[in-house]
Amino acid sequence: MKGLHGFLAIMVLLLVLTAGCTTQTVSNSETAVPTEIPTTNPTVEPLTLVTPAPEQTVVNDPQLMGTWYLKLMSEQDGTAQVQMINSEMTLIIGDDSSITGYSGCNSYKSNYVLTGMTNSFGKGITIEPLISTEKYCPDSNTTEATYLEILQAATSYIVNVNEELSLRDDKGNTLVYQRMPYSETAVPIGS
Repeated sequence: MKGLHGFLAIMVLLLVLTAGCTTQTVSNSETAVPTEIPTTNPTVEPLTLVTPAPEQTVVNDPQLMGTWYLKLMSEQDGTAQVQMINSEMTLIIGDDSSITGYSGCNSYKSNYVLTGMTNSFGKGITIEPLISTEKYCPDSNTTEATYLEILQAATSYIVNVNEELSLRDDKGNTLVYQRMPYSETAVPIGS
């Protein structure tokens, strides 16, 4: 009987060893226990999605700075041109991103932003909403309104080798300026 008990003891021991190789035991110290995180602010603020503004690499362009006198205004992509003899129509561009001027009857002001982009016409510019005085001048209201509309809508500019500044909107309407006012002997186009 001792032999049988010894044989059974060895078999039980082998079964325990074999069972120990095929199963894993997890001790209670290894199980994750959820813990509460204390909060100091029980109110949750809503998230605000912030879209970054386009990068503006150009602050100002020295070629633009100074006083410009309107030389030419063209509409309909240049097909309707009007030579300007009124030396009072001006655009003054400051290095502080400001513009001021006189539109033939009223004074105006605004700010501009150089976008740093270029297109087939020139460099990118955006003019913020214009603020203008509101005098009524029956002889110049149509011309003045067209001028201010083109100026407000300008999206690009170029200063050519003759030091003329051209501002153009997306429709091709253009304002052309020069540094010097016209003299009394200026001759209109078509004369």
